Amino acid sequence: MSVEKRNIADEKFPKGKALGFALSRASSIISSVLIGEVVYFGTNSLGLTAAAISTGMAVKTAIDAVTDLGMGAMIDRTKSKWGKARPYSLAGILVWLCIIAIFAVPTGWFANLPQEAKNTAIIVYITVFGTLASAIFETMRGIAYDTHLKRSVVNDDNRIKIMTISGLVFTVGTLGLQIALPQIIEAFHGGQQGFIVLAVVTGAIGIAASIGSFFLCPEYTEEELLAYGGYERSEVKEKVSLRDFLKSIGKNKYIIMWTVVNFAVIILINVAFITGQYYFEYFYGDLGAFSTLIIFSAVIVPVIIFIPKLCKKVGVVNVIRGSLVIAVVGLVVRMIFPHSFVALVIGYVLLGVPQIPISFVGSQVTIECMEYGTYKTGVVAEAMYSSFTNFSQKIAGSVSTVVVGLILSLTGFDALTSAVVNNGFQDWAALSSLGTAGYEQYVEGGAAAVERAIHGVYAVYNYIPFVAIILIGALLIPFHLEKDLKKLRVEHGLNEDGSLRVEEESAQ
Repeated sequence: MSVEKRNIADEKFPKGKALGFALSRASSIISSVLIGEVVYFGTNSLGLTAAAISTGMAVKTAIDAVTDLGMGAMIDRTKSKWGKARPYSLAGILVWLCIIAIFAVPTGWFANLPQEAKNTAIIVYITVFGTLASAIFETMRGIAYDTHLKRSVVNDDNRIKIMTISGLVFTVGTLGLQIALPQIIEAFHGGQQGFIVLAVVTGAIGIAASIGSFFLCPEYTEEELLAYGGYERSEVKEKVSLRDFLKSIGKNKYIIMWTVVNFAVIILINVAFITGQYYFEYFYGDLGAFSTLIIFSAVIVPVIIFIPKLCKKVGVVNVIRGSLVIAVVGLVVRMIFPHSFVALVIGYVLLGVPQIPISFVGSQVTIECMEYGTYKTGVVAEAMYSSFTNFSQKIAGSVSTVVVGLILSLTGFDALTSAVVNNGFQDWAALSSLGTAGYEQYVEGGAAAVERAIHGVYAVYNYIPFVAIILIGALLIPFHLEKDLKKLRVEHGLNEDGSLRVEEESAQ
């Protein structure tokens, strides 16, 4: 069946959809920040060991491993009057309800149990709701996002602009949350009440954003998408099975490489923030300074407005490559001057540069992988491609949490939190103000144990990001997706940017 082709160059910039996708991305990213706080919450607010709460998160990760591809296949088979991916944006409501339940864990239910049984019960509770939030509902929303964007906006430039706007919303929201978070923790002395307040307030915003995204972002019809796609219905294979999709992956090397890049990026982002709190509270000695550092990091926000032009001029991947060089400089600066606040600010800002193009316009690379795969194999699979990157991001989030928790436990960090909880101190600052005498009296292992644990915090904060940056750089050197995709578009009768050729458009 022949389909009358449309020119993607004629698509006007959809302002309403831009707002809707910005709301969806903001809700998703901020919820990820809250989930990333679970280990800190478990250790400092509930007195759980870092290894124990990390083990609970590992269980959640194991369950995640069996849900992503299946969820991607389910989304690809969805046909509704609202489209294929759009309905799943409402899963954000359930994500936030589960997050609120995590931080509002009713510890009173387990008060009469022996300490070990009580801790086990709390970890099981957190693991159950963490699994629902991440493995089920966030999987629905996260995997559907790129497919929703691909099926709602067909012009690459429009997509990149929308991703940039989403990035601005994300940056403002995340910066606000990261600035407020240490202050709230400090104001409530690391207590559970502060986390509950934070979860409820951000949850209300996240739920409203999920609903707004659903109503603002309608999809094109199947016929309209085929008209824009440069290929005929007879050329593509519909109702793709998971088995057929996995076979087609062998002909699409870029989705594998991009999946690993996403894994390393989330490691970089999570470690930078999660361990940043530990670093400033225990190594630097002032948790409140972490909020000040994040405020200073806002100087990078104006760079975001140049992303669409940079991506259009040199390509998304080249922008990411350049940002990695900047990140290495920042990491080296803060490692050389670990006690200098100015150096820590410079390091934090420069290390965050790669997060801008990857987090803001990385979805464009995933969408290009989908298009590349269709041209190379004839298999139209959208959400299943996103399931690869989504899975890697969630695994990275959990792996980073587990690795941080294990390293901290192995270097003796649990002795520090136990000393605070078991001896009635409000926080570590209260105990550390007593100096060496306080360490010798209240911390198991004394001052030597404190020094070893604090150096462990330093190592986690700096060495893990270094390894992540090296891995990302190594994968992006041979990454030529944009160049190869342009060739395939030309072979299918389109211009390199996917628009119709002038002579073909004139003939219609």
